[in-house]
This record gives sequence, structure tokens and C-alpha cells, in this order.
Amino acid sequence: MKKKVFAALLSAAMVMSMMTACGNEPGTPVDNSTSQSTEESSVEPSSSEESSAEESTEESTPESSEEEPAGGLAEAEPLPDPLYHFAMDGSDEGILTMIQTEDKGSNTGATYGVTESSTYVDKEGAEQPIVVQYAEGPVGKCTYIDGNFGLKLPVEALNTNEYTISFWMNADRLSNYGPTLQLGSNMGMADTDEGVAVKWINVTQTEWGTSNAKIFPVVWDRNSETGVWPWVYAADDSIHGKKEWVLVTLVATGDIYNFADDGLDRVAAKFYLNGELAFDAAEGTYGGLAPDVLTAEDNFECFFGINYWDSVFKGFVDEMYFFDKALTDGQVASLYLEGNPSVESVAEAPAEAENEAEPVAIDHSAVTTSGTVLGATDCSTGFWSEFSEVVEVPSGESVTANFVNYTDGLANWHNFVVVLQNVAEVHSADANADYKEYGVVRADNFGWGAGYDGIATAECDWNWDTFATDMDGAKVELTITNNGETADVVAKVTCADGKEYNQSYKGIAVDGDLYYCLTVENAFLDIQ
Repeated sequence: MKKKVFAALLSAAMVMSMMTACGNEPGTPVDNSTSQSTEESSVEPSSSEESSAEESTEESTPESSEEEPAGGLAEAEPLPDPLYHFAMDGSDEGILTMIQTEDKGSNTGATYGVTESSTYVDKEGAEQPIVVQYAEGPVGKCTYIDGNFGLKLPVEALNTNEYTISFWMNADRLSNYGPTLQLGSNMGMADTDEGVAVKWINVTQTEWGTSNAKIFPVVWDRNSETGVWPWVYAADDSIHGKKEWVLVTLVATGDIYNFADDGLDRVAAKFYLNGELAFDAAEGTYGGLAPDVLTAEDNFECFFGINYWDSVFKGFVDEMYFFDKALTDGQVASLYLEGNPSVESVAEAPAEAENEAEPVAIDHSAVTTSGTVLGATDCSTGFWSEFSEVVEVPSGESVTANFVNYTDGLANWHNFVVVLQNVAEVHSADANADYKEYGVVRADNFGWGAGYDGIATAECDWNWDTFATDMDGAKVELTITNNGETADVVAKVTCADGKEYNQSYKGIAVDGDLYYCLTVENAFLDIQ
């Protein structure tokens, strides 16, 4: 994919809380080529209820993906009517501007709240108006998000396992597990909350490539009711759509298959970049989509560029489609042929963002270790790549470990991880068919596993505003207790500046032998 250069004059910027509503009815034609000049909005935002919906910056252990399908654009075919079509050109489409807040409301699994607003607070603590800008996009005008806000689209649950989602995007900034399009139910809720079904699809960046290469876009999804959270992405160790336009299209076929290695059902899916098939997840593949991930539940939301945990997106978005049908290769090609990916797009960033620098990892060159070191001391160790020794925790007993935690400070999950498993060695079912993870729990109060999902209780008293720096050089006393049918993980944390915190995961179900080990992601431990 060739790199595109940006350069086109903008319409005047527009300060607004409500960009507006689309979801055109099937059969209603929409003129997407009309340029919209921006204007001062006189609409005051209504205070929206804090959403209760969850995701997570969580990680699974992805298997190696299938071979990349042969490329090539299919012959164009006529498109069906969409459920929703957002031109993203500044016309009245019901789209709201959203910001992250310290008040999480009822979102028990969130790091931030997400609420409608016409203003945001800048780095100096001053309130600033949200400015939505428009530029030339692949199809008419497109929307520019400057990294201070995200969007909420008026999309309801699709209530089908057969659907297509497609949009153009061009990122100035991406972050690991950070949001572009993210939609689902209860996204900000913890999946350990009784009676809460957490479901989401997130189009994001990961480091799941060869030697931890960054990959974008990755479609990662979750349904806590079934325990499945598979992925779909092009197996090319590449970033598509940063400083260039890319059309991202996800097709869920509606066909359900069972993946033998974990016994969980998936929906077959096809993934396209710029109209060409990049991944085909069908019978026998780890990838695919969680069944019923977009069915009606409480608090269904559809965001672009913002979520409850991660850095806000910065860049362009254009032509967002939702269909309740699985488009054919030819119909996906038609979506691509509607646009011009070589268009030069320019948006004037706000003054405070002109000299914005990429975040810098914490330097540990002066750190002296005294115990057993787990992970590279430059914090380059990727997820699920290095482990401590595996230690047995007999029934009715507790085992304690002490270590100093060092992090690169770039993400809350770049810290220690505790693995509770049923075998004395190895860390995957590929190496031992009997292998099972009772629970994998992280420092940032998130976990998963056969005995964790919908069962365990996670508690902590972290100060999330200072968490990343608090955890660097923090002394951790970790206690794992085997209660017989359940296990508890308790961490007492003393920060380098003397602050103390407590974290616990209780009631993780176990049904046999219990062993634990430690691992890290972009962090290292000095185990005493």
C-alpha cells in the first residue's frame, strides 16, 4: 500500500457537542459528495447518562494465523441498502462528541468514564471548546478528530450474526489496544459482575506480529457469556492506515463453527483491506468473531476514537457503513471503488497539539537488580514470551512471592501478570493438551480464564491518575492462596515514594492441582 501525503484546505472548524444523526432508512439515497461548510453550533449538549459498558486493554494468547489469502479486487457488484450510513461530512447525522472523565459512574471495569461534552480539559487544566474539523476525504468531506475527544454514533444492536461493518480511516496516532471503532454492550463493565454480559468489537492496534511487530488494524472481540474473544487481522506484520487512507471492512457470514482446540463457538468472518480479502476465518481457525457479540443487551454503544481505558484516537474517518447482510467480495470492492484513497487530507491541529511528542518510555539504565530478573531490563519483553518458574500451591496453603516491578510507563497493563494454571510446566495447550488457565490476572485490575470469567471478584484502591508511575520501582508482596475449590491472589504494593496500595482477585475457580507463575509485558521484575 503506497503512502499518501495530506494536503487539502479545510472547511472552517466547528465547535459543537452534537455532530449529528444518520442511520438513513433503507432505500433512502444520501448525497455523500456535498461539501459542508462548518459553523458555530448553538446547540447545548444534553447531559448524557454515564454508560455502563466494558472492554479492556486485556490480552489473550493468539495462535499463529492462517496463511494470507490471495489478493486482488473482485468485480464490483451493486450494494444492498445499509442499516446505517454515516457520511462523516458535517451534515446532521446524530453523532455526539465524547470525552473521557475521572467519574466512571457505574462502569465497574473502566479506567475512565465516557460522557457527551462540547468542551474538554487541556494539559494545563483549562477548559477548551471541542473543535470538529472537516477535510477532503475519499468520498466528499471527512471528519478529523484531534485527539481530545471521540465520537458516539447512533447505532443500535444489530441482533444478528450476519453483518458487515466498513469505514475509511487515516490515523495520525495509534496506540496498542486503543480505539478506532468500538461497539458493543456493557463495554465499561467488569465481566465479573453478576448477571452482566460484556460484549464488544474493537478495531485496534496490537503487537501480535513476528518478534512483537505492531499490527493494525486488528479486529478483536469479546463475549463474556461464552468466554470467547477471538481476532481477525491480516497476517502481514504491518500497519495499514497510519498517514494513509485505508478502507477497513469486516464481514460476519453468520456461519457458526466450533474451534476444537478450545471447544468454543465462533462466527466465520472475512476481513478486507482496501476492498481485497486479507483474512478468511472459517472452520478450523482460531480467529473469527464471538457469536451474538452485537445482539441487544443493556447499554449498547458505538464509539469511534474513544473508549473506557485507552488513549483517544487522532486522525480522519470517513464513510461508515453498517449492513445486516454479509457482503460479497464484489460488493466490498464496490465500497472501495466509491472512494479515492490517494486524496490529500489536511486538518489544522489545535495550537497545544502542534508540538505534541510521542510518549517516552521510562529509562531504567541506572537500575541495579539484586534478585532473579524476569523480562528484558529495557522493557521490551512482549506478552506471553517469558515466565518465572512454575510453583505449586497445595490445597489449603498459601505461597508468597516478593519482587520489584519496573514498567516502561506507556500503558497500565505494562506490569506484572500472574498466571494460575493446572500443570507444573508449559503455558499453552499446544505444549500440553491438559493445560488450562484458571485465571490470568494483571496489575491493572483485569483478568480472564476458565475460573475467572463471570466468577471471580477483582478489587483495588489504585490511583489511576498516577498508576503508571506508581508501579515503576514498586515493591510487591504477592500471596496466592489455594482454598480447595477457589483461589485468591492478593498484592500488597509499596511504591518507591512510600505510597501503599492493595489489590485482590478472589474466588477464582479451580478444579484440580494449582500452580502459579509470573510473566510480564513491556516490564521487568526483580524477584527476591
